[in-house]
Amino acid sequence: MTTGGQSAAEEKLRASNTLLRALSEVQADFIRGDETRGAFDRLLAVVIELTDSESGVIGEMHQVPGGTPSLRIVASLPLDETNASWELPARHDVPGQEPGDLRTLVAAVSTTGGPVLSGGPSAERAFLGLPLESGGERVGLVGLARRRGGYDTGLIDFLQPFLVACGSLLVGWRNEQRRRQAEQELRHTQEASAERLRLLMDSVQDGVWDMDVTTGRLHANRGWLGMLGYAEGELEPTYATWTNLCHPEDAAMAEQLVGEHLRGAIPSIEHEQRLRRKDGEWSWVLTRARVVARDAQGHPLRMVGTNVDITARKRGEDRLRALVRTHPDIVLRQSADGTYLDFHANRGQELAIPPERLIGSNMRHLPFPAPMLDKMFMHLGRAIREGTLEVFEYALDSPKGREYFEARIVQSGPDEAVSIIRDITERKLAEERLLQQEEELRRHRDSLEELVRNRSEKLLQATLELEEQQAQLIQAEKLASLGQMAAGVAHEINNPVSYVMSNLGSLDQHVSSLTPLLKLQRELLSTREDGAAAELLERLRELWKQEDVDYILGDMPEIIEETLMGTRRIKEIAQGLRSFAREDSGEPQLVDVNTELASTLKIVWNELKYKCEVKRDFGPLPPVSCHPTQISQVFTNLLVNAAQAIETRGEIRIRTRHEGSEVVVEISDTGKGMTQETISKLFTPFFTTKPRGQGTGLGLSVSYGIIARHKGRIDVQSEPGKGSTFTIHLPTTRQ
Repeated sequence: MTTGGQSAAEEKLRASNTLLRALSEVQADFIRGDETRGAFDRLLAVVIELTDSESGVIGEMHQVPGGTPSLRIVASLPLDETNASWELPARHDVPGQEPGDLRTLVAAVSTTGGPVLSGGPSAERAFLGLPLESGGERVGLVGLARRRGGYDTGLIDFLQPFLVACGSLLVGWRNEQRRRQAEQELRHTQEASAERLRLLMDSVQDGVWDMDVTTGRLHANRGWLGMLGYAEGELEPTYATWTNLCHPEDAAMAEQLVGEHLRGAIPSIEHEQRLRRKDGEWSWVLTRARVVARDAQGHPLRMVGTNVDITARKRGEDRLRALVRTHPDIVLRQSADGTYLDFHANRGQELAIPPERLIGSNMRHLPFPAPMLDKMFMHLGRAIREGTLEVFEYALDSPKGREYFEARIVQSGPDEAVSIIRDITERKLAEERLLQQEEELRRHRDSLEELVRNRSEKLLQATLELEEQQAQLIQAEKLASLGQMAAGVAHEINNPVSYVMSNLGSLDQHVSSLTPLLKLQRELLSTREDGAAAELLERLRELWKQEDVDYILGDMPEIIEETLMGTRRIKEIAQGLRSFAREDSGEPQLVDVNTELASTLKIVWNELKYKCEVKRDFGPLPPVSCHPTQISQVFTNLLVNAAQAIETRGEIRIRTRHEGSEVVVEISDTGKGMTQETISKLFTPFFTTKPRGQGTGLGLSVSYGIIARHKGRIDVQSEPGKGSTFTIHLPTTRQ
C-alpha cells in the first residue's frame, strides 16, 4: 500500500518526467532547425497543463537605448497574442501594484527583476511571473495565471529546468533571428554599393565579413571582433588573425572545411568553433560562409560570411543535456524499420547490446523473443503512422531475475519515433506484494467476520437471557412488594367486609321481623269471609306497630346501599391486585399515566393513609406507549419509599404535566431526605438504607431500569431534613 506522501512524490516525478520529455523534444527540434515559435507554444502548453493554470505567456525582452522597454510575445495561450508587443515600466524604482492580469504581471516582474507571486490559495485570481535569464542577462519573461489553489515557491523550483531551457532557447532563437537577419542583409549588400554595405555591416551586432581570398584581407563590421571584446582597430582584420583566435581543438576542422569549400567540394561552410576572447575566455561562434566570386579558371576570389555568438545557446544546451543525463529512463530514437538513430542511457549495462554497437543496429537484432519484437514493431509503426502515444509493458528474464519495463513511443519525425524505456521492476514487485497483502488482509477479514458473527450470536443469546432474568427480577420485586403490602391490603379488605357482614346481620333481623307480617298478608289475601278478614287486618296493624315496620322500611335501602358500596370497594382492591401482579404481555400499550397513578394509589393506600396526606395535581396528559404493569411497579416503589421516608406525619405531593415531547411525573415527600453520597448510590442494585431484613435494595434499581428501557429518565433532588423529589420523564407517543 502507498501513503499519501508517496503518491504526491510519484505525481511530482511524473510531472518532472513530462517536463523533461517536452524539453528534450523541443531541444531536438531546435537542433534540427525546426520552427522555434511552435516549440515555445508546445512548451507553454505543457507548463500550463502541469501547473494547472488557465493561461500563460512567454515573451522576449527588448530594450531600445533611450526608449521604453517592451516585451515581444513569442507564445500565448489560450489567447493568441503572438508577435504582440507589451510596454514595460522604464524605471526600476516604480512601486509595484497587485497584478490584475498578465500584462500587469509581466510589468511587475520587469520592475522587481525577480519572481512575482500574486494571490493566495483562496484568491480568485492568482498569478506567477518569472524572469528568463541566460548568461546573467535577463532575456525574457514567463507569466502564468489562474491556478486553482494559487502558486508557491515549490512550483518555482519545479519550473527551474523549464526556465533555464526556455532562456537558452530564447537566446538561441534571438541569435538565429539575428543570423538570418545578417544573411539577409548580406544578400542586400551584394546588390548595393560598397558604402551601403559598410553601413549595413556596421549596424549588425553579429560579425559580418567579406574576405579577399587572394590576399586574406577582410572587410568586416565592428561586430566581427566586437563580439570577442576587441575594439575596432585592435587586431588586424585578416584571415590569419581569425585562425590565431581559433581553439586548437577546432582549428583543424575549420581549416579542412575552408579548404574543401574553396576547392568546390562542399557548397558552403557552416561550422561551430570556439574563439578566444580578449579576457582570455572562450566564446562559441557559428560561422557560415560561401565563395561568391571565382575567376575564369574557377579559382576563388571572394568569400563572404557571418559570425554569430552562440555561447549562450551552447550553455543552454549544456544545461539541457545535463538535465537529460539526470533522466533515469532509456531514450531511443528509431526509424520506422527499427534502426537505432540515437540513444541516451545513464547506465550502459541497461541496454540489451553494448552502447557502442547500438547506433546503426536494428531492433530485429536484439536478443528478444519473436512475439515481443512483433509487438514492439506494431506499436512503433502505429506511433509513426497515426501519431498516437503508444504505451505498453513487457518482461525480460535476466541474470538478476525477471525484470519488467514500460515503453512509451511517440512520433518525432516523418519516419522516426522516440521511445522512452523505464524499468518498472520495483513497481511490479510492489504491486505483487500489495496483492499478497490484500489477499492476506482478506483472509484476516473473513476470519474476523466469522469471530464477530460467533460473538454476536453469543451476545444475542446472553441479551435474551438477561432480558428474561430482568423480567423475572421485576416480577419478583412485584411479588415482594405485594408481600410487604399484604397486611395493609388485608386490612383494606377487612373494613368493607366488616360493615357488609354487620349490614347483613341487621338485614337478617329486619327479614325476621317482616316474615310474620308477610304470612298474615298471605292469610288475608286467601280468606273470603268478611269477619275473618277484619280480624286479620286488626292483627296486621298490631304486628306492624309491634315490629316498627316503618323504621325497617326506611333502614333497609341504606343497609343495601352501604353493602353494595363495601362490595364495590372489595372488587376494586381485587382488580388492582390482579392488575399489579400480572406479567407483561411483551408488547407496549397506550396508557393514561394519570389512570395508572390513581390505580397504584388504591393499592398502596393502606401504606400511606396513616402517615401522610396525599395531594394530587394531575394535568391533562397525552397517551404514553409503555408496559403498564412495569410503570405501576415504578410508581409503587416511589410511593412506598416516600411513605417510609416520613417518620411521623407528613405530605406526599403527586404532580403530572406535559412538557414538549415528554410526560413528567413528580413525586415529592416531606421525609427526612438524603445526602449526596446516598443519592450517588441510590440506583445501585442491592443498595438500601433500611435495616437488615426490611428491604431488598432492588426497588429503585429495577425502577431505574424500567424507565431507561422506556427511553425515559429519573431525576432526584433531595437534601437532609428537606424531603425528596423524584421526577420521571417519559416520551409521549407520536400521533
